[in-house]
Amino acid sequence: MEDSEIVELYFARSETAVRETEKKYGVFLNRVVYNILRNFRDTEEILNDTYMGAWRAIPPTKPDNLKHFLSRIARNLSFDRLDYLNAGKRQALFVEMEECIPDRRHDPENLWEAKEIGRVLNRFLETLDNRSCAVFVARYYYACSISELAERYALSERQVKYLLSKTRKGLRACFEAEGVLL
Repeated sequence: MEDSEIVELYFARSETAVRETEKKYGVFLNRVVYNILRNFRDTEEILNDTYMGAWRAIPPTKPDNLKHFLSRIARNLSFDRLDYLNAGKRQALFVEMEECIPDRRHDPENLWEAKEIGRVLNRFLETLDNRSCAVFVARYYYACSISELAERYALSERQVKYLLSKTRKGLRACFEAEGVLL
């Protein structure tokens, strides 16, 4: 079923919308959530919350890209759960990124600055070659492990780590050139 048809089912308030969403994107969303939480029970709960979040958000929202829309809901819920479970403990994924992007998720005073960071990040990603961009996004957006990335992109784990390190350094340089305070 096409995304537009699924969205129309949500607008019609048909329960079939959730079933079709799960059928089309369930495996993808499961991977995204599990990559973040690494716990099957929490993953299942977050997936259910994701479908409920989509049900509540559509309508009035009419997403242009349903897959991206759902992944954002799932990621936000997953990171909220991770924050709750770890109660302030630092996670390795965040530590890696803090060398080039400070954590401003919980600082409402810096909301504009966080949006500017997002714009600069998107411009930076457009400058990368396809593989570097895909590896970076898979690691820091979809929370894929180093070993998963190595297997997916036919690289050694050492090559993946080097590629990510090089990309983070480039991102930091890009932020400095754009005048974003880090």
